Amino acid sequence: MGTEAIELPSRVASLAEVETWGDAVAEACGLGEGDRHRVGLALHEAAANAVLHGNGADPAKRVRLGWARGEGRLLVTVGDEGDGFTRPGPAPGTNLTGSGRGLLLIGHLTDGYRVTPRDDPPGTDVVLVFDLSE
Repeated sequence: MGTEAIELPSRVASLAEVETWGDAVAEACGLGEGDRHRVGLALHEAAANAVLHGNGADPAKRVRLGWARGEGRLLVTVGDEGDGFTRPGPAPGTNLTGSGRGLLLIGHLTDGYRVTPRDDPPGTDVVLVFDLSE
């Protein structure tokens, strides 16, 4: 993770701070308004998944955010302290339920992402990849 990493409690209220942090990261990378919005929305979805699904909204557990820039890319990492999950396959039809579209949205908003189990500390990292036009 980047040198400006932060940790937040797993509370829905923390998502406002995630958005502020993400906007600062996008601005530090010189992104325009449209790309900043894209980064912010993808980051919000990943952080909401970490809070609600990864950590079960347990405020004793932490969500870790970090970023790195290099080789024409911005990498934003969202880590939780959960047990991990099996990435679902594509859902048939349209999902109109209250949740379950986070990874789909992340896939459309980013230039790629990966989900990686972590041993120390235990949890899962989601790395969002954004190509930067320099």
